[in-house]
Amino acid sequence: MNNLSTQRQTILEQHYGDYARAFRRLSAAIYERAVDGVVITGSGLNTALEGYKPLEIINTSDIAGFPSPSVAGHSSVIRIIDIGGKRVAHFTGRCHLYEGFSMQDALAQIGLAALLGARFAVLTNAAGGLNPLFAAGDIMLLSDSHNLLFRSVQRGWLAGLKEKLPTILPTKYNEIFAREPRKQISAELTAKGVPHHHGIYVAVTGPSYETPAEARMYRLFGGHAIGMSTVHEAEFARVCGLQVAGCSLITNTLPETVPVTVSHEEVIEAAAIGAARVAEFVASACSVLA
Repeated sequence: MNNLSTQRQTILEQHYGDYARAFRRLSAAIYERAVDGVVITGSGLNTALEGYKPLEIINTSDIAGFPSPSVAGHSSVIRIIDIGGKRVAHFTGRCHLYEGFSMQDALAQIGLAALLGARFAVLTNAAGGLNPLFAAGDIMLLSDSHNLLFRSVQRGWLAGLKEKLPTILPTKYNEIFAREPRKQISAELTAKGVPHHHGIYVAVTGPSYETPAEARMYRLFGGHAIGMSTVHEAEFARVCGLQVAGCSLITNTLPETVPVTVSHEEVIEAAAIGAARVAEFVASACSVLA
């Protein structure tokens, strides 16, 4: 067994201890336990994958100890679907840190997907556009990220892994969103005629929206879109040995001079408009990722 296999096995053993109760219940609810990948859809983006008939449906609220989202536009359903011949666990909502969840709870979907055999993660979100050239309904493939959640995935309960894997568990992955697969996904989207951008995603805890001064600051940081999720999930997925692709649907733009009032309802409405582009991204990502 090589180092990477050893690393993944050790991490999964650790996660089984963390999520054992929920994993046993989830496994019992799924006819075929193994999955190839996991997809998490952000605010209002569940409609992007409604064209895929579910092979199985599990409600996480029926699984004792499994965290369930409470924010509008996020549901507690897991849909097992087939995307391009790959068996995927589609989580129709996520648990945000601003809802009061612990980091461990917020990462349960990734941890459980890894235990179910997932080799890749496709993460989507609704985000505010920092790039003035972006417009509502655009999609942006995540090339990199700023983790301003101020809660490192590598700390807390994962710190124990450093003792078991001191030489092969890096402090931080240099490439969270796989570069070469992203290029292939981009090429597929271009061939399909799907317009898209590439950019850096800024993750903040929220749940407040940004002031003009904050928008200026995040632009100076090099950010192109901003939201309240995804980065910690992506980092954790990489820790688990999964390839990761991410996509933001731009739901609004953030000017530098005039405050903008944005409601969560408006975000969900805008997300529904661009859902078709997100669906194309997910399909391409599932076909490209191993």
